[in-house]
Amino acid sequence: MNLDELRSVQSKERRKDSLQQLRDSFYQDVAAYIEDLRAERDRRAEQVDNPFSDDEVGRLSDELDTAEEVAESLYERRVGKVVKLASFAAADMSADQEGLTHEEQALFDDLVDRIKRNKANVLDVLAGEGGSPATGTADSGAAADTAESSASPPTEVDTNRRRTDHYRRRERRRR
Repeated sequence: MNLDELRSVQSKERRKDSLQQLRDSFYQDVAAYIEDLRAERDRRAEQVDNPFSDDEVGRLSDELDTAEEVAESLYERRVGKVVKLASFAAADMSADQEGLTHEEQALFDDLVDRIKRNKANVLDVLAGEGGSPATGTADSGAAADTAESSASPPTEVDTNRRRTDHYRRRERRRR
């Protein structure tokens, strides 16, 4: 790994809407490169009388700063794409997961799970069956709501039935 490779990866990522394929160890390789730069700069700084006026220390410091900035910018760009893919996957739309690193795959899986759970919770609330997000208690305080909230969690069949009913009602309103 070097600064030219890092910049090349960043440039390709900016040009493409999809994630480019990176080796699974990419972020570890970047971290090792940055750590090596830092160690080299520190060694050089210890060898000279005035590290603040030494050209090599300055060059290494600049390269280190640039590498950190490029790596962070690249990460932020890729995370934006991962979030977009996760929202597609959570909506059961096509989401090409090729190109994800190990860290990004873990983020993707977590986001998909969270989006799906949030959607189910919101649909439950809209159907009048969910609790208050802040307290987890029944919204209206009615006996039926209280009894329902103390019952066991709904099964997947129940959840799917509520969703189907919700979509049917929505379709009727559109007509």
